[in-house]
Amino acid sequence: MRRKKPVQERAKVTSDSILEAAEIIIVNEGYEKATTNYIAEKAGVSIGSLYQYFPNKEAIISALIEQQVSRVSMGLRTVLRQCMERPLEEASVMAYSFLLHNLREKKELFYLLPKRSPELIELTHNLSVERFTHQTALALLEQHRDEIVVKDLEKALAILEIGILANIRKFILGEHVDMTDEEFVHLVSRLSTAFLKSDIMA
Repeated sequence: MRRKKPVQERAKVTSDSILEAAEIIIVNEGYEKATTNYIAEKAGVSIGSLYQYFPNKEAIISALIEQQVSRVSMGLRTVLRQCMERPLEEASVMAYSFLLHNLREKKELFYLLPKRSPELIELTHNLSVERFTHQTALALLEQHRDEIVVKDLEKALAILEIGILANIRKFILGEHVDMTDEEFVHLVSRLSTAFLKSDIMA
């Protein structure tokens, strides 16, 4: 949805300033306040400069969501790689803790904004963290193959991705029973580990 992607460093700074300003406005003042004129003003750029990169507000929001999904995905892949030699449940705790913290920090972008339009809903379906981290997570399961009973790791991982991310979403949005972050992460970790070590999919 961008008009063009920034290539030179100065252009990247301008584009990032626009995205940062949009996020600040959305989080602090609400989605409706984030007009292109106000975003340009907050970013310290002319409206003409903004339109060089983004044709409208929706394009800015889409790029912002894409940026944050990319950042969380890259961070999670790093955590998963660091966990390769750790016990499976410990690796799960580290991965789920990272996800909980980072998705909560950007909950407006990941959970609330997409409800604003069908285009954003479709975008967040296509740009989801699990799509970018699936292969690394699969490599982690392969590394712990001797601990895992389920035979089809691809199918098991797909089920875990759906279930874990749904539970994290509910917990962040306050739809779960009252418990601490640590309690939640450890319970979800035990649940996913027990699933992998069971013959339920045999």
